[in-house]
Amino acid sequence: MTPSLSILQISDLHRDPANPIRNGVLLDSLENDRHRYVQESKCKIRSPDIVIVTGDIIQGVKPGTDPDPRLNEQYDEALDFLGKLTDVLVSGDRERVVIVPGNHDASACHAMKSMKRVEIASGRKHELVTQLFSLDSPLRWSWLDFELYEISDTTGYEKRFAAFADFYSKFYRGTRSYNLYPAKQFDIFDFPDFNVTIAGFSSCFNDDILNRQGAIHPNCIADAGTRLREAELQDRIRIAVWHHNTEGLPARSDYMDPETLQNLIDRGFSLGFHGHQHRPQFLNTRFRYGGDRRITVVSAGTLCGSASFRFGRAYNLVELDIAARSGRLHLREMLNPDLQLPIWGPRALPPASDFLEFQYDPPPVPLAERDEATFKLISAQKLYEQGDYTKAADLLRGLAASDQLARRLLLDCLRQLGDRSSIIANFNPPVSSTEVIFVMDALWEEGDRGGLQSLLKLPFVAASTDPSVIEQRQKFLARLNK
Repeated sequence: MTPSLSILQISDLHRDPANPIRNGVLLDSLENDRHRYVQESKCKIRSPDIVIVTGDIIQGVKPGTDPDPRLNEQYDEALDFLGKLTDVLVSGDRERVVIVPGNHDASACHAMKSMKRVEIASGRKHELVTQLFSLDSPLRWSWLDFELYEISDTTGYEKRFAAFADFYSKFYRGTRSYNLYPAKQFDIFDFPDFNVTIAGFSSCFNDDILNRQGAIHPNCIADAGTRLREAELQDRIRIAVWHHNTEGLPARSDYMDPETLQNLIDRGFSLGFHGHQHRPQFLNTRFRYGGDRRITVVSAGTLCGSASFRFGRAYNLVELDIAARSGRLHLREMLNPDLQLPIWGPRALPPASDFLEFQYDPPPVPLAERDEATFKLISAQKLYEQGDYTKAADLLRGLAASDQLARRLLLDCLRQLGDRSSIIANFNPPVSSTEVIFVMDALWEEGDRGGLQSLLKLPFVAASTDPSVIEQRQKFLARLNK
């Protein structure tokens, strides 16, 4: 393989004056390692052309304190580190650095200030449970307080990314800005010299200290897809960058719905980079809804945070041969135990090699009918935002069978309209926990006891370990047995 592009991926920096790795030492250790892999190693690696930073730039500040001075202090340290890293690796060209936020970049203090406690009257329990697990719910449950909260100040809630937005603008010296409105939280970085376009997404839509989950706003994926169909970008290799992983332990919920990868594949992305779990990983995910496309996803360990089980602190180097559509993943791991003075080196990847070779897909061939479907989805999203749920649902019905974003949006439109018969017609049998909850409710309210009994017997429902499904299942079983 003859690399034409080398990408340095660092993630989960957790910059904080309290972190034992100081900026100067960290930069020096990375430069030492670059000298080794560029000149001395038996498997020489091309010096980075592009730097990707996949979130958790800072450690963050816990609620109950004055957050702004601490957040500014942490972001100043991150700005100093990334600025100097840019100078060393890519000759100070900040347009060659792609940065996305992580969950630690969402200020917990600002999120909590935007919420108020909700009194749970006995007659409202069913209503509140349904709302709590609905798409884009403003309700939050605190297990620590055993209290229900509601986002009462939407503008204040969106300001949980204000400190990150200020850092973003400073890093790019005013040439780029970060939008606090969730539907606009993506950015496009085009590299014509390498025939690559990178879309940086926030996977922290609706994520906060009481709602730990990964999600990319549907509008961001759709709008990025529209941008990438522009004539000068259509032939570029498409790379998506975000923070959250797409799988996790059964008791965890702070990861992104794997269906999001299907939507990224559908928008023609060939490669993806993320962090969050502090664990290096390589995935090849194929498209399940027709066609033969796939996305190759690389996750990085943490540069400065607590490493996951069986791994040290780490970062990735990914070499790409754009013409041959082949790549090599190199894992660089901290080899010594001294957190204040790291030494980096290669870690073997399966099958016991210094690097992992892979192939990735070309850009998609533009299809007129595909474009039509995308424009319909964008139109439906705009109608939804305007509150015209009936027209939005009419557009989405024809798309929901093959597009998961359309399916989720259609469900929420029908919920807003209170159209129980359409919920049953379009979502029974259900394919997600959210759909199970709404279909159960709809069948009961429509008086279809037989349909409800059949739904409860489905393996997907009967064996579900989702707490919300378990609660609904037990409730309706009790009602049916009366």
